[in-house]
Amino acid sequence: MKTVVVYDLLVGRGGAERVVLALAKAFNADIWTTTYIPDAIYPDYSSFKIFPHPLKSFPLSSSLKPMNLLWQGLIQTEATFKFRKMELSSYDLIISAGMCAKQVAMRDKNHPCIHYEHGVKESYRLEWLFKMWAWYMKKVDYEATRKADLLVCNSENIRGKIEKYYHRDAEVVYPPVDIKRFKFEDPEDYFLSVQRISPDKGIETQLEAFRMVPQQKLLIIGSPQEGHIAYYQNLIRIASQNVTFLGALSDEEVSGLYSRSKAAIQTNPNEDFGIVPVEAMASGKPCIAVNAGGYRETIVHGKTGILVDIPYPENLAQAIKEFDSFDFDPNVCVERAKLFSEEMFIERMRRIEVQCRR
Repeated sequence: MKTVVVYDLLVGRGGAERVVLALAKAFNADIWTTTYIPDAIYPDYSSFKIFPHPLKSFPLSSSLKPMNLLWQGLIQTEATFKFRKMELSSYDLIISAGMCAKQVAMRDKNHPCIHYEHGVKESYRLEWLFKMWAWYMKKVDYEATRKADLLVCNSENIRGKIEKYYHRDAEVVYPPVDIKRFKFEDPEDYFLSVQRISPDKGIETQLEAFRMVPQQKLLIIGSPQEGHIAYYQNLIRIASQNVTFLGALSDEEVSGLYSRSKAAIQTNPNEDFGIVPVEAMASGKPCIAVNAGGYRETIVHGKTGILVDIPYPENLAQAIKEFDSFDFDPNVCVERAKLFSEEMFIERMRRIEVQCRR
């Protein structure tokens, strides 16, 4: 069976890019995308045939830094129409993932098509200023989502949003985590934060919390994409001395830091799923996260982590102060992580593929 995985753009390393990679491995698939920067993504992508369709708007990022929102809008608009024009009828199965890639389903011959939904775009920044554009982008997004033969999503959290905004049901298949690359080691004296550096991740919450606990150390792994470099530099500037930004690291370096950490920290209140808690648990370590979004599905409060309520900075700081009073069992954490393994993901997706082609 000839299969293709279609994804928005390959320009960074994150959970969504790992999902695409796992799908390509599971179905021995080609990959179609827009802009593709080989050095910026996971090395394993080099094993697959990748068909890039570069965005003309993407290189404008440097000149449009003062207007980052406009740049993002240009990229989304161009990508939407680029995917609508892609001819994929030579494939037996199409699996799309991402906000724009779902548009391939608008061509009548691009079927059967399974769409893996990472998150639902509920609103746009400054929507009141760009009313017509936002209305149109929501319209084409709705059309494409309705057109897919089968919808899959990464959490019950997103399943609820799909029902609300698209009036469709979706199969929940949790994103894959390669739990075999993680191991437990005795903890050292630091907490660990891992994420792509962007404003939506709530990193300011972490900085505020650790300012309240100056005796505790926080290491932050991650790098910004082009449009968020100034934001990253400002975070470094305002961080207290007990916080260290490490930038982008190799998978081996990241797994090593997980294994020796006390716990992971996550603070995005709108996280659709969140792979970091699972990676921490696979390392036998708990995760302290805000009590919102997908974290509620991965973390068992008091068993594999701590969920903190609003106000987040104050309660996160309190959880860190009280951390040693919890008795987290590394084996319980590892067993929990196995529910989100790559093997489980592939098994579920293959079942769904059979269901789609009936």
